[in-house]
Amino acid sequence: MRSLPAEELYFALLDIGPDDAAALVGMATPEQFRHFIDMAAWSASDEPPRPAEILRWVRLAREGTGDSARFRRKLAGLDKELLSLLLRRELRVHDLTDDDQPSPENPGMAYYTPDRRFLLEFSGDGEFAALRQLIDDLYAQDALLAGQLIEATRWEMPTELEELARRWREGRLRDLGVPALEEAVAFYARPAQQAATPAAEGPQTQALAAPQRPLLEAALELLEGEEQERAEEAAVYAANAALIANRVSLADPDEVRTQLADARATLSLGLELLSAGDAERAARLMVDKPVREIFQAAMGEAYRLQTRARKIAAAARLPQAQSATVLDEPLESTLQALLAERPMWREPGQRRPRAFASRAELAHASALLDEAEATLSLLSLLGLSPAVLGPKAEEAGIGPAALKASDAVWALVESGLRSEAFSLARVADDARPRSSGYDQQLNDMLRDAVQSESTRRVLERWLKH
Repeated sequence: MRSLPAEELYFALLDIGPDDAAALVGMATPEQFRHFIDMAAWSASDEPPRPAEILRWVRLAREGTGDSARFRRKLAGLDKELLSLLLRRELRVHDLTDDDQPSPENPGMAYYTPDRRFLLEFSGDGEFAALRQLIDDLYAQDALLAGQLIEATRWEMPTELEELARRWREGRLRDLGVPALEEAVAFYARPAQQAATPAAEGPQTQALAAPQRPLLEAALELLEGEEQERAEEAAVYAANAALIANRVSLADPDEVRTQLADARATLSLGLELLSAGDAERAARLMVDKPVREIFQAAMGEAYRLQTRARKIAAAARLPQAQSATVLDEPLESTLQALLAERPMWREPGQRRPRAFASRAELAHASALLDEAEATLSLLSLLGLSPAVLGPKAEEAGIGPAALKASDAVWALVESGLRSEAFSLARVADDARPRSSGYDQQLNDMLRDAVQSESTRRVLERWLKH
């Protein structure tokens, strides 16, 4: 176990559940143990470490080691700045050598150090017992060093300690292929505008078929030796960048798996765009081209769709709506997934959006946006624009997120067949039966407008609703 890479062992512990794997934590080397805390204690690289997580892993190491000398070696391997920061944030230190006698605010949460030099008053968010045990561990390891550590917490600035601890952590993570926050965020930047190439023109057609397997996998299999190793390291670097840029909690194994899968999908899409789907060209790209540029190529196409989605969403909302539109499913879900900070693909029938993985998915999303635009065009032709529907919905007591295009069309057709003034009052009825001649009436109303494939799909959706 000690021969495993620290990052691999950490994720294995997450799969098991760290609280059920104290024995494995105890077997880890001091370097592996330090990596566990590097990963778990910092929820984001620009946020301070979480004291509760540090104390949790120290407790697991103590319980699982069973050998005080081995446990102390783990403790000694931690950065002194991190330990000082932990004590600084969790304790108020009273020096018993001062002339003024200390008077803790809460005597029940205060205790003396083993050398009787300090009175430590617990004032943080961690666990009192765990922190007290840590102090005892530090004194058992080296009483002089422990005293110096506690003394330093009285004068050191938390911001300086945090910055030093962060630098040590980021340096170690960079050695493992984990980028700093600024570099990680750059993976999601829009790519520089370049002249279009034949390889990059592929995603415009809707006739594309999704690859049988991710192009990244096919490309890596074509490489050997040092080139394969470099390409795999580049893929890992991109995946780590996604974790950092998206502020994924590295203590949440499910979210880590999801983000890693999304990152590999994005990388596969970038390769497909730049190689026109050719595995051999994709393999050369993984060796010769910076992995960030491959990643950005995919994000560029996703951002292009996001720009369209923003315009459509603005035109498709009722005046009083915050985010929901009048579009029916799956158009609404597609739109909302694209409007996320990182534009995503909401595959019809799936609960969770994910990263785009192929040009075929880009084309499918583009076709759905075409349909959304056609929906708005037909609504306007029928006199049912969102601006018109807003007051009608309020009059009928319908919330702005509840009214959909198909509802408004049903109400319009039924009002015409019944020779009644248009109203949305009956939209809330559960039954909503169709009068005789409904389909013919709707077809007649839109006969001249249904000319494109997108408008035909809209009409079919309304007729099936």
